[in-house]
Amino acid sequence: MDEEENPMNPPNKKRKTKKNRETKVELKFNENQRTEYLTGFRKRRTQRKEKAKQDNERLLKEARQRIKKKAREEKKLKLEEIMESYEQISKENKDGLTDFEMENKCLRTRVQL
Repeated sequence: MDEEENPMNPPNKKRKTKKNRETKVELKFNENQRTEYLTGFRKRRTQRKEKAKQDNERLLKEARQRIKKKAREEKKLKLEEIMESYEQISKENKDGLTDFEMENKCLRTRVQL
């Protein structure tokens, strides 16, 4: 009895072909580089985390600097406005007297009359 004719053994649908071992590519690894690659995952991960941490710190520092600069500019503008208003008031009061002193001077002149 042949194997093909035996109903207990189904025929092989996939035929085995001979492997061409002459044209196959054989990879050779540098053992030091291979071990560095395989054992370096943790090292590279910590480097990425450290770099990201440094970038975040740099961004926070820049943001703080921008906020401080903006606050300084606002204070400077407010001081300039105050100085302008003071100069305007002092121009109105030609004698250089304050409002309180001006009122007192006006009252004295009225009393004397």
